[in-house]
Amino acid sequence: MARSMTGCGEGFADDQGVVCRVEIRSVNHRHLKCSIRTREGFHLLEPRLESAIRDRIRRGSLQVTLEVSGSAVPTGRRLDRDQLAAYLDDWEAFCDDRGLPTPQAIDPLLSLPGVLLDAPPDATAVEATWPIIATATTAALDQLDTMRQTEGAALVADLEQACSAIIDRVEQIRQRVPEVVAEHRQRLLERVGKVLEAHQTRLDENDVLREIALLADRSDIAEELVRLESHIEQFRSLLADPAPGRSLDFLAQELGREANTIGSKSADVTIAHAVVDLKSQVERIREQAANIE
Repeated sequence: MARSMTGCGEGFADDQGVVCRVEIRSVNHRHLKCSIRTREGFHLLEPRLESAIRDRIRRGSLQVTLEVSGSAVPTGRRLDRDQLAAYLDDWEAFCDDRGLPTPQAIDPLLSLPGVLLDAPPDATAVEATWPIIATATTAALDQLDTMRQTEGAALVADLEQACSAIIDRVEQIRQRVPEVVAEHRQRLLERVGKVLEAHQTRLDENDVLREIALLADRSDIAEELVRLESHIEQFRSLLADPAPGRSLDFLAQELGREANTIGSKSADVTIAHAVVDLKSQVERIREQAANIE
């Protein structure tokens, strides 16, 4: 069944003193966009992490957080001398410009960004953590997928209701079309009769029938109604696919185009009201389909 693009999953794994946590948050997006945040030294694993995610997810904007602690992560820190020197130069220049004594202690500078850096982990140690990261990623994806499936089921139910409402409006319009032609024929005969009576002349009934035929041809919406039903049938069948989002987006646009054509062709008030409701349901479908993966 179709899944939502919105969800959150979290996975944990540990082995031989190494602990890994992976969190994946997903929101709507036209394509697949993956943003990964991790600590220094583990960036070399990002391509593999993204590949594992892309194997499971096709659409959405993902925020991925990777945390690794334990024996694979060194606890030492190093001093960035160049950064500290730049801070000291700025500090001394600031004090000189204002005639202030230059502080002799540098402790306050050590908390500034970029002065103390975590020692990067050894590349071999980072590589060795991949099986643990892969396990945690799979667990996070499983949890995310469960949430996306649950919300997707709710979206599918709502879309099914909208599809049923559209089919009802289509049938209502189809039943109304012959009545519109008959009513127009009656009005036309009455108006022509009054005009002819006033001028004491007669009109060939074939001319009236030809005028009615022209009106029926200009306002013929049979093809649009058939296409609407066909689009809805295809739309419903796609809801059973795991990731039909882009196809649903396209069909929603086609539904809107057919509804607009029906509205422009018909001048009947009853059909116009049905078209307004029809467009409302199409917009409902368009908004919900944008949430489907």
